[in-house]
Amino acid sequence: MQWDQFQATYPDIAGLLPQNFMATADDENLLRRAIKHDRTGYLTTLDTLARKTPAKEIRKNPLRLTSKTNFKSFYVEMKAYVALKHWVFAPHPADIRGTEGEPDYEFNIGELDIEVASRTAWDKVDTVRVVLEDKLENTPYTAIVTLKDNFIKIPYTGGEIAHNEQVVDNIVNKVDDLNPSNLPSSISNNGFIIEFEQTGGGGSIFTWESAEEIPLDPHDSIVDQLKDKVKKQRGKRPLLLFYDADVSFLEREDMQRLVHGTKSAGPNETVSDTVYQHRSIWGNYLRGQGYIPDSGKTTYLKQVKPDDPKYDLKHVGDSCICNGDEGLFADSMFDRVAGILFIDKPGYGHFLPNFYSQKLDFYPLYQCISQNMKTRSNQFKDLL
Repeated sequence: MQWDQFQATYPDIAGLLPQNFMATADDENLLRRAIKHDRTGYLTTLDTLARKTPAKEIRKNPLRLTSKTNFKSFYVEMKAYVALKHWVFAPHPADIRGTEGEPDYEFNIGELDIEVASRTAWDKVDTVRVVLEDKLENTPYTAIVTLKDNFIKIPYTGGEIAHNEQVVDNIVNKVDDLNPSNLPSSISNNGFIIEFEQTGGGGSIFTWESAEEIPLDPHDSIVDQLKDKVKKQRGKRPLLLFYDADVSFLEREDMQRLVHGTKSAGPNETVSDTVYQHRSIWGNYLRGQGYIPDSGKTTYLKQVKPDDPKYDLKHVGDSCICNGDEGLFADSMFDRVAGILFIDKPGYGHFLPNFYSQKLDFYPLYQCISQNMKTRSNQFKDLL
């Protein structure tokens, strides 16, 4: 897409950029890539965000948007504004005088402050996703992508990262060479198998070659990130964390394990005292999530009527969070954190409340946000 066409079609986002944006922006800047590859869906979302948020206040200096990292922060802060407006209630800029390490933009909702964070892919998989979406946009094809065992799902060393980059660069070149009007049945290299199916939907679906457990936050990157946000808390004011997870393998269940804790199932497991003490307020939520047993402090096997009456009753395991398996919110430094408003890779919003707090009762806020998500849709795109 030519710059003049971009400016005419998407005037709200274009008006926030320096005129020499395409020449000065980082090669991996997502907006630069979107303009270059005509990613109209992404550009339309950006233009809508720029129109429906105080984008100039969030942006500050237009030259900063040439940086890949700064542009990502700008994008996430606009998403936070829209999500908070619909799922919580209308945000306003916060008074942040006297703080250190100020973010680009801070929110203040009455007596509740907001800190915004995001996470992008560890493994370069999303680079493949982006070029496939570019290539398949406005076509009836979906890419079914299988990650081979040779592709390192979460690289730990510089050598592993370099290996993945080489594999990704090779498959990206093959995708770039494709003619969307005459697609082959598949393409592959030593890290990827990409099959093209005429589904009518477009986009891409990722799987991997063999069963493999993906470690959750192996270097405590997310934990450290959330702790850094909490350090910016202003005195005793409650804080809500907004987290945009642009990562393929970080889902609601993963974030729950991180902030709430790990559940155990089976008979005679004893629930954590730290969790159990909050049952008077959070009992229905804790039981619904499987964090405390349906009754008492110990899990049990419960009989369930079979679908087919010819078979005997079957048993399923109760579950709970046991002592020592509590999540990040059990740490006293999170006592005034209301919870985390989390948007996953497919774009669905989830609110994970802090039921551990000894200082404040966040149950009314949980009820408010849950109701807003129910009535207004929990998919971010529906808020635009």
